[in-house]
Amino acid sequence: MAVSRDVGAEARRLAERGWPVFPVHAVDSDGRCTCGRSDCVKPGKHPRTVNGLLDATTNPATIERWWSRWPNANLGVVTGAASGLLVLDIDPRHGGDDALHELERAYDELPATVEAHTGGGGRRILFEHVAGLGNSRGGLPEGIDVRGDGGYFVAPPSVHESGRAYEWEADHAPGEVALAPLPPWLVELLTASPTATGAPDGADPRG
Repeated sequence: MAVSRDVGAEARRLAERGWPVFPVHAVDSDGRCTCGRSDCVKPGKHPRTVNGLLDATTNPATIERWWSRWPNANLGVVTGAASGLLVLDIDPRHGGDDALHELERAYDELPATVEAHTGGGGRRILFEHVAGLGNSRGGLPEGIDVRGDGGYFVAPPSVHESGRAYEWEADHAPGEVALAPLPPWLVELLTASPTATGAPDGADPRG
């Protein structure tokens, strides 16, 4: 499937911010993953390089080479200490929107920060990473997953298997709003009663 915007250019822009990036498989015109596996369970969401997120880099020459070879590849961004990012993945299919609303009602509203919409209707809310936080959602409810050390997320302008593009929230793209620190109440929840996350893209370095 042709990507309507230059993914390679966005990869270079994010790398300039110090966020290591790497190519992720895309989807074709029928919504099938470019990995070619008929049983692929993560179409358009798993790494295209051999070592996956372990290959991630900010080197412009490497990024140029990757997207020259795979111009329609989706864009993966490493989370955790390597990039300084921690990402909340809000999945409405599993009650994520309602769960986040209840958390904000019980604690406090999330601060303005970098945010993206996935092609599948979800949200990615980016914060400054906190040392030691990985891909466990701790005491957070189902429908909210976490990407920290050892994780990654698929970033705009990648294309979802639905055919819709991932997009940065208006006025909340990188460079348009500051990356917010993680609220203390979220830190407390994330360090309580670890719960393994089950979202489709994140912890497996080789995809």
